[in-house]
Amino acid sequence: MVDKDSILLRPISDFALSKEFEEMVRMNNFRNLYEITSFSSNHLLKLPYFNYHVLEELITILKFYKLESMLSDV
Repeated sequence: MVDKDSILLRPISDFALSKEFEEMVRMNNFRNLYEITSFSSNHLLKLPYFNYHVLEELITILKFYKLESMLSDV
């Protein structure tokens, strides 16, 4: 089993992501999931290129690793 810190700190490029998610990451200079999950979902939705589709993708990734509790307001 992989611990949550190793998943959250893994470079974002290690994950299979949609082009839309990759663009959001690039536009907001995120390097890993930890940086993304340090914000509430409400705050994230105000960032450039972060929309409900990207939020759903983030939730799916977090659920896959059983880390959905890392994102507040979900």
